[in-house]
Amino acid sequence: MMKLSTYRIFTLLFLITSLFFISSCKSKKTIITEGTLEKKSHTQVIGDALAAEIKYKDISTKGSIEFKVGTSSQKVPAVFKMVKDSILQASIRIPILGGEAMRVTFTPDSIIIIDRLKKQYIAERFSDSKVVSGFDFNFYNLQALFTNKLFVPGEKEVEEKDFKKYNISASNDVYLLQAKGKGNLGYNFAIDASDHIASTLIFNDKKNITLQWSYTDFVKDNNSIYPTKMEAKVDVAKKRLDIIINYDKLNIDKGVNIDNTISAKYTKVQFSDIIGAYIKKK
Repeated sequence: MMKLSTYRIFTLLFLITSLFFISSCKSKKTIITEGTLEKKSHTQVIGDALAAEIKYKDISTKGSIEFKVGTSSQKVPAVFKMVKDSILQASIRIPILGGEAMRVTFTPDSIIIIDRLKKQYIAERFSDSKVVSGFDFNFYNLQALFTNKLFVPGEKEVEEKDFKKYNISASNDVYLLQAKGKGNLGYNFAIDASDHIASTLIFNDKKNITLQWSYTDFVKDNNSIYPTKMEAKVDVAKKRLDIIINYDKLNIDKGVNIDNTISAKYTKVQFSDIIGAYIKKK
């Protein structure tokens, strides 16, 4: 049986990956982000990566995501909305019918999950949640992961004073930035020749936890460059989940409407009651 603390971390990683990455099948023109690295100083590597980040006030998009566990797979549609430093919201849709099955909202202070099918919800403070307790990964880190950005574990922004927290090495095609978080968690960021993050790795060797998040198929959209394919590989205690994500285009700074209303007819439940519909605890 999986230890409870490990199970909570696994379910958090699963929820993050399964509810916030979305795709579509439209055609897209990608740009080349690979190449030979330029020789740079420690400060230049980090500064250039920060300068290459997508700039936005709000983002919205829609599509679908494919989950793979062993030989089985499932694909579901979703709609995603984000207001920078304020809110992340995903609406999981019913295939073909298109109605909403579940809505998940993260803010710097709260986590709200509404299960439309079972008419139940959870609502709790981010800092009080047992799901993220002791896990050095906050709302702003989650936001950075969604938008192909460098981050400092547990912090809001990467500031110049934080540059020394990264150990940097280089190969022919990527710079590797290594940082440490709480609870024996390690963070590795691979930055390619175009100064974009090619992958983010979060791991805890003692608990056999690994989240490998890779970004490919970058596109240039006006003045923004961002990945349109993401692949997440989650390994916890020899249990493996793969998520393949493709989307065509982000709607940047077009304005978003956020609805977080909870029906009075819905029943408040625990996190495990809702996530149990997606993962069977063994």
